[in-house]
Amino acid sequence: MMQYFVNEQQGWYDDLGPSIDVTTFGGGPPLVQAYASGDLDLAYVGISPGLVAIANGVSSKVVAANVLEPNVMVGSSEFRSYWTDYEADAFERFRADKGRKPRFATLPAGSTPDVFLRFWSTETLGLDLDVIEIVGQSPSALQSTLSTGNADAGSAIEPIPTILQENPDTDMEPFKYAGEIMPGQPGAVLQPSQQLIDDNPDLVRELVDIHVRATGFIHENRTRAAEMASQVIGSDVLSAEVATKAINSPASNFISNPKRIVDKSLVYNDFHQQLGSVDTDLSEADVFDHSFYDEVSSGG
Repeated sequence: MMQYFVNEQQGWYDDLGPSIDVTTFGGGPPLVQAYASGDLDLAYVGISPGLVAIANGVSSKVVAANVLEPNVMVGSSEFRSYWTDYEADAFERFRADKGRKPRFATLPAGSTPDVFLRFWSTETLGLDLDVIEIVGQSPSALQSTLSTGNADAGSAIEPIPTILQENPDTDMEPFKYAGEIMPGQPGAVLQPSQQLIDDNPDLVRELVDIHVRATGFIHENRTRAAEMASQVIGSDVLSAEVATKAINSPASNFISNPKRIVDKSLVYNDFHQQLGSVDTDLSEADVFDHSFYDEVSSGG
């Protein structure tokens, strides 16, 4: 959620008029539960739980995109060697040799990394989901599980892959990036409630405006933006040095234009229906409101 970190540190929320009361969640699915209860007016949320929210009746719209192709598949040296030798057959060969399925850790069920893992294994590799043991966890638990070798591999987003690479006590490293699996994979989005859009469109327009400004700031000042992320999260959790490496990762492709994620977001919706998590076929108009971005960017 880099745009949020920049907005927070630049003080741009303070210029909006109404105060912004921020609540953080250990993943998209619990955030969506709060959204459904009417406790939230807007959210920075992964596209996967954001789509599920809309499909299940949470009246809201995506008004800006955050990032493209953020997902990273990481693996231990052992699992990476299986992947190098066998690729799609690696899972069955691993089970045949070890007597168990490879254990993949990721964020909670329904999160963007979780659904992307399921998409990769079934749609891209043509496998049944039962060839993998999937363990959904909070971000902090996920990082710990991958660092301590309590999983063979994982589906994660930055900064976790970079933190793993910088940890001398683990051999967990990236072996597949989203751009190789689903070019243009959507990541997180800015998603206000429909009530906020209807009641205060000027505020939504200002939120999109500072989001676009933040995206531009990230591109022009990556090191400073990384320092801002470290300051918001806490340098004891994410040092500025590691944040700087993470923001220059192949998975850190920051954008604002929601039109760039329409097609692949609807692919996610189709896949959600296959998984049985929703039964609603969403259209572009159901999910997106491009008018605010078009206005603040002059259609650019």
